[in-house]
Amino acid sequence: MALPSLDIHTLGAGRRLDRPRDAGGILHVGPESAGADPGPACYGRGGTAPTVTDANLVPRLLDPGNFLGGRIALDAAAARRAVETIAKGLGTDALTAAEGITQVVNTNMAEGIKLVSVRRGVDPRGFTLVAFGGAAGLHVTEVARLLEIRRVIVPSVAAVLSRGACWRPICAMRWCARM
Repeated sequence: MALPSLDIHTLGAGRRLDRPRDAGGILHVGPESAGADPGPACYGRGGTAPTVTDANLVPRLLDPGNFLGGRIALDAAAARRAVETIAKGLGTDALTAAEGITQVVNTNMAEGIKLVSVRRGVDPRGFTLVAFGGAAGLHVTEVARLLEIRRVIVPSVAAVLSRGACWRPICAMRWCARM
């Protein structure tokens, strides 16, 4: 059938770090999600594996007392303990490990966008990057910088435009038409 359609690829990065390093010592994020229950360590529901959300909380990129407009209080100490498990394996401190985790996430999303766009002969630098997902606003500018994209859009409802509930630690980026 010939129907109008959009070809959208979603790149998710809200993942836990179960096997954070490979045999060569390279830091990896995912591919498994922490899910909603128990979720990230900072949710205080029994999760202990470090997640991207925990890594975003360690440097206080998230406000632990005002997450989801104050509906959920985040446990910053639990996030730090979870990220410290990665830090110890890397021989560094929790803040440096958290920064490394977010750097890996941002690079993975940028590379995913490059793969999808360049494969089709499209240069992403001429597009606007639109952020969707719970933590998209935290990551979109760095992903755009890595791709040399000069314009980003973060919709006011970006968190609810993801695959899951608005409080899931999902960060998905979509590139859209030239603007």
